[in-house]
Amino acid sequence: TAQHPRREFYSRGQKNTTAQMSDTTTKAYAALEVNAKKLEQIEIDLLPLTDDGVEIKVECCGLCGSDEHLIKGDYGEYAVFPQVCGHEVVGTVRQIGKNVKDVKVGQRVGVGWQSASCHSCEWCTKNNEQLCGKVKCTCCEGNRGGFADVMRCEDSQFVFPIPDSLDSCEVAPMLCGGQTVWTPLKEQTKPGDKIGVLGLGGLGHMAIKFAKAFGNEVVAISSSDSKKEMALEHGATGFLVHTSEDEMEKAAGTLDFILVTIATSETVEFEKFFSLLRPRGTMCFVGMVPKFMIDTFTMGFTMTNCTTSNTGSIKDMKEMLEFCAKNKLGAKVKKTPLSKINDALDELRSKQSAFRHVLVNDL
Repeated sequence: TAQHPRREFYSRGQKNTTAQMSDTTTKAYAALEVNAKKLEQIEIDLLPLTDDGVEIKVECCGLCGSDEHLIKGDYGEYAVFPQVCGHEVVGTVRQIGKNVKDVKVGQRVGVGWQSASCHSCEWCTKNNEQLCGKVKCTCCEGNRGGFADVMRCEDSQFVFPIPDSLDSCEVAPMLCGGQTVWTPLKEQTKPGDKIGVLGLGGLGHMAIKFAKAFGNEVVAISSSDSKKEMALEHGATGFLVHTSEDEMEKAAGTLDFILVTIATSETVEFEKFFSLLRPRGTMCFVGMVPKFMIDTFTMGFTMTNCTTSNTGSIKDMKEMLEFCAKNKLGAKVKKTPLSKINDALDELRSKQSAFRHVLVNDL
């Protein structure tokens, strides 16, 4: 486990019109304890600006399901309280360390789930920094994320210039949620594949947009037809209600790839979705789900696969941002002032959002 400075000064008090408290402190919203129902506005110490580091004035920050997992304590010791989440950050560079060459002061940039790696191990040298044994996360293990007025990232290679044509709020969720679906679609599918997207929330709608832009036929898969219109608007060419036995039977053996974007602690009968795959088809999971059984005997006859995927690399992020700019892609978002973060958090917890929440800094 990476070691970080964990002594945090914070104070609760009345709202101050001056958001940036000093050169070493900032205002932020934090969970003060495990499973906090509300986040509190506090003042925190910024971590030291390293020679390779970047200080960012936050413009906006996406609200991701992983933030809620950190707040609830689902990630164990990765959460350090007071826990300041936020890892889909867009803002402006305010300061840089002496070794930084990738970005410059005044530039609009973004930061996703990862914030550092060793850059020298097998996985880093193969453009798989997300698999580095020393990878660090933007808002874990004492790092403070983007639910703040100012944040610091210790490794400038994980601070990405944002193309001018992209809207800050629409690109923010792409920095984690977007990359999470981009990577498996790019690595595990090919042109002409018929792709199913299971789960039509924040991740699912971005997956549909990417798969459509790649030139694939896309089937949205859901438990009811309540999100059918939304899915078709985002580019789905078909819609499958998986609670309908007739629809599932008709769709059997028709998909080359299924991307499972569901994140749940509830038991789901994932086994039934393997019947939708064509021979050599793949079902890939990018959301956290409970353990389940798979029938490898039956899968063996059609040589189908079950895989996972984990965010993406520096190269993946740069390619995704360029692709989004070229194809004018962004997430469907609902903007909320950072000072109203608890309203957005309540909506996220309701699990009814078919979009991504983005918090706009108003501290």
